[in-house]
Amino acid sequence: MPYRPNRKELLELIESIEASGGDVAELRHELKALEPEVRHVPGTRRNLRDEEEEETTQERLARKVGYLFPDGITPELVAKVIEADRNHSLKELKAMCRESGLSLSGDKKELAAKLIAKGILL
Repeated sequence: MPYRPNRKELLELIESIEASGGDVAELRHELKALEPEVRHVPGTRRNLRDEEEEETTQERLARKVGYLFPDGITPELVAKVIEADRNHSLKELKAMCRESGLSLSGDKKELAAKLIAKGILL
């Protein structure tokens, strides 16, 4: 059975060979093989999200309710949705959706967008 050095021993070997001017390309390849491909770093879901670029309101609305707006989600529409979100409670928006026969699923901005698409909120 061949001897397999651990990571620390391999690093020391690489350093000593490099110091004497030797070629360590194959040893560096072996070093990469010793290291795991993905390192698991414990953290909360929020911490992982912080590392990614956060989605804008316009992008999120386009993804969730974009199908309701054939002309797309414009900045003006986003402003209307934000105003409706600010001026109405979730309970009020759900009541308006219920009266209009719209789905009650989604957050306040989604419900407001549905109501705007239906022409109830202007």
